[in-house]
Amino acid sequence: MICRRLHLSPAYFSTMFKKETGQAYIAYLTDVRLNKAVELLNKTDDKTYVVAAKVGYQEQNYFSYVFKKKFGVSPTKFRGAR
Repeated sequence: MICRRLHLSPAYFSTMFKKETGQAYIAYLTDVRLNKAVELLNKTDDKTYVVAAKVGYQEQNYFSYVFKKKFGVSPTKFRGAR
């Protein structure tokens, strides 16, 4: 959607994003999503699948996989540790 809005090809956008930020766009987007997920896990009692959907993951299992890969614990265990 971003590329269509900016009238850029996805490849060119990705190249320019990485050149300007030093980070791949998908890595940046993942960080933004997971940081928001941490906020939601800390401030709400929403179920994990609801948090996943709110931050842009349609599959709760994939969200849990990505979350655990970054933070070393599942979203449920993360919430339980607060």
